[in-house]
Amino acid sequence: MEDDIEVQVEDNSPSIENTLRPLSYTSWLMGVGVARPRKCPKYVTIIIRIFHLLVCSVSTTYCVLDFFTFDTAFASDSDVYKFMYSMNRVTGCVAAYYYIYHGISQYNKWTELMDKMKKLDQKIKRETPIDDQPIKIADSLAVLTIFVCCPVSLIVHALYYYFTHPEYIYVSDLLFYIMIAQSLVNSFVFDIVVYVLCYRFQAINELIGQLDQLFDASKIAPKIRRIRVLYNSINDLVVVINDIHGLHLLLCSANCFAMAVATLFRIYMGVREKDYMLVAVHNVLWIVYVAQFGLMCWICTLARQASLRTRIIIYTFLLNRENLDQDFGVKNEINDFSIQLQQYRVTFTACNFFEMNNALFNDMVGVITVYLIILIQFYQPPKDSKHNELIHGLTLLRADNSYRQTEITLNNTLTFY
Repeated sequence: MEDDIEVQVEDNSPSIENTLRPLSYTSWLMGVGVARPRKCPKYVTIIIRIFHLLVCSVSTTYCVLDFFTFDTAFASDSDVYKFMYSMNRVTGCVAAYYYIYHGISQYNKWTELMDKMKKLDQKIKRETPIDDQPIKIADSLAVLTIFVCCPVSLIVHALYYYFTHPEYIYVSDLLFYIMIAQSLVNSFVFDIVVYVLCYRFQAINELIGQLDQLFDASKIAPKIRRIRVLYNSINDLVVVINDIHGLHLLLCSANCFAMAVATLFRIYMGVREKDYMLVAVHNVLWIVYVAQFGLMCWICTLARQASLRTRIIIYTFLLNRENLDQDFGVKNEINDFSIQLQQYRVTFTACNFFEMNNALFNDMVGVITVYLIILIQFYQPPKDSKHNELIHGLTLLRADNSYRQTEITLNNTLTFY
């Protein structure tokens, strides 16, 4: 009777794919990443990607044109900023092209990942209920953030400059908001998926904590074996996620770094030039990209800590049960589980170049600071033509006054004689 009730709960509960549907549909419509509707034909996905490929190509073209018109459109910018602007936009465009290609090259990876997560949830729900409400909230916040970034910010930007400085409306700036939204949605898909794994690790930890309530050794050994199977299934998901998002994490990290350095350096230039509106806009940009990278590192750290907590809990259980020496079945299961925990290390890496965690975020902040200091040292304030004209006028005025004073003195002298 108890098994029937568990099966009924399992059938009625929504799958993780349904929980992530708002974000996956948003990612699919934005034309980036691997997240997509399961039943949507592949040709529809390809058409959407071609459209966003054209938008990305137009944005890239305008960025190139902006670079060659720096002398007219951005006369106050220095050569150092031109270099930073170029590096920033090149990195962003390369990342944008890959995000579009990503979903086509790994078209079946999303359904494979969702199927494995569904099987894992079915196994966990046989042991303990799962509360996915925090995941739903995080998913909704991610979609809301993307909506605020694009189209809301794009429309506000266009309307502000239309009524104040129409000559400052550039197509590259407007399309840049779309690229920001695409980068954010791709990162949010990774963040939410890893966040799901965090809650699955927490469910396993709760199951291990319930072992103290079992006094029958014949029930402890099978339960530990089932927990080992669950833990191994989560490790398989970690491998799949690394395989899907490895290159994405590498490009996203490079893009966030380039954007943060270039934007902070532009803020410094804006302060020197007293362009406070530019400073306000660029403050929002660097905060968005640094927060994007920091959120990825923080989520990966949470998953790592949850897996380490599993090892601590199982060792605590081993120390609290003094009669395990009498039951070799339980002791062997715990020893095998301990070996399993030592062999598997839950990490999320960018193509094995570096591990995503809080330590990486701290290192990135330090590198950004060093690069910013170097750029500021090489920066030379531009010469303001109006300022030079004013100085030249004052010089002529002083020369004219000196001439007149000299003429008056000579006349007075001649009159005296």
